[in-house]
Amino acid sequence: MPIWKSRGLLEEPEIEILRWRVFETETGERHFVGVHAAQGTGRVSSTIIEFDILSRTGVTASGRRYVLVGESATDDEADYVWGLWARLNGVIFARDVTYKLLDQKPIP
Repeated sequence: MPIWKSRGLLEEPEIEILRWRVFETETGERHFVGVHAAQGTGRVSSTIIEFDILSRTGVTASGRRYVLVGESATDDEADYVWGLWARLNGVIFARDVTYKLLDQKPIP
């Protein structure tokens, strides 16, 4: 399964993602990882710079706004895309910090 560059910010300023999680790399950067609701494909955001827990929306370094739809969950395709993205971007270590963001217990 290939990974392709996303559409530009002007063309797609907001994305809804399903079955989402938040991963933190060894550098402390956090990324939304989930399924692009409109396309049904795995998605990894650029670094999260703002997050509003009440509206479940965040803004990333690219300026794109992400809307987290439904509950946090795992997804095979999203995990696959995250793994490739992490390898291509030299991520040494990452962990799921969704529970921290939502102030919940970790998902087993």
